[in-house]
Amino acid sequence: MAIHVHPRLKKTFLIMKTTLPVRRLTLLALASVALALTGFSEPVRVLTYNLLGSRPSTEKNAKCEPWVKRKPLVLEIMRDRTGGAGYDFIGTQETSTNPDPVLDQVNQLAVEMEKSGYGSLYAACNGEPNTLKPKELSMSNMFFWRKDRWEIDPNDSGTFWLSDTPEIPGSNTWSPIDPKTGKSTNKGARRNVSYGLFHEIANGKRTGKKVYFYNTHLNVHVPEARMKSAILIMDRIKNRKDKSAPIVLTGDFNSLRNDSRGDGYVYKYLTGFPIKFEDATHTPPQALAEAFEEAGPKDKLPRIDFIFSSKGLKATSAANVNIRRNGIRPSDHAPIAAVLDWE
Repeated sequence: MAIHVHPRLKKTFLIMKTTLPVRRLTLLALASVALALTGFSEPVRVLTYNLLGSRPSTEKNAKCEPWVKRKPLVLEIMRDRTGGAGYDFIGTQETSTNPDPVLDQVNQLAVEMEKSGYGSLYAACNGEPNTLKPKELSMSNMFFWRKDRWEIDPNDSGTFWLSDTPEIPGSNTWSPIDPKTGKSTNKGARRNVSYGLFHEIANGKRTGKKVYFYNTHLNVHVPEARMKSAILIMDRIKNRKDKSAPIVLTGDFNSLRNDSRGDGYVYKYLTGFPIKFEDATHTPPQALAEAFEEAGPKDKLPRIDFIFSSKGLKATSAANVNIRRNGIRPSDHAPIAAVLDWE
């Protein structure tokens, strides 16, 4: 599948060349030597964040300020280096493409995060090709990675849609059918998953460590669509090209860990439990670990945003990232950060 890299970054992406100040390169080289001598491997820092789309009516309903006021706080969170280094991977949801440049979150964040040394990948959920001037509003599951540490594999990256036809951009076959028209109601809108295989690099060479990163946002209105999405995502993870590479899955899953209404099915399935669904028992191909539950102590908050990982990576810490300035909430979701150690 063709990779959906941001238009501004196509040249940089194809060349796979990182341009950093000489001093920083020297520091990175020294750090790499130290890591090699001690046998220590830098952990993988991950952030997942539903940014809240930049549609004014949506922001008003969420009781959040307009995007122009929220943007500086969002960037502050994404650029945080409290852990000693920036996040290795940042999965965002509801990141908007918009014909109005002032509201176009995708292109603004690509430019700003590129300044901080990040690459980015996305595909609009409506299937519109990536462009600096989108024709209509759409959401995306845009993600970012540290270019000084990670090299994306252009032959194993891209986007698939959460539908019966995942290779067709913008497809949505899991929304209810309108009995009057016989057509999909498109309830919950079109959804997708963006992903990539990443090779760790040091001194311009691959270290041998690899990780897959997947980022998504499941249907908020249709429980059946969420369950079908979970099954498809786990099937794609099972059939990934490089099965030796561990995976990280981030997103807004619109599903709790446990729900008396049965809406915890998605979480249970992703974490390894067989689920009865549509007159069949679906057994997940593997069990993923959720960062808060793995790092402990047990987290009881009613979350729908999660960071999952497979064997090979183990969460050693997880935390909410709450920042407000002058009463401004950067989003209606709290971003979640996790530190994953190599096993």
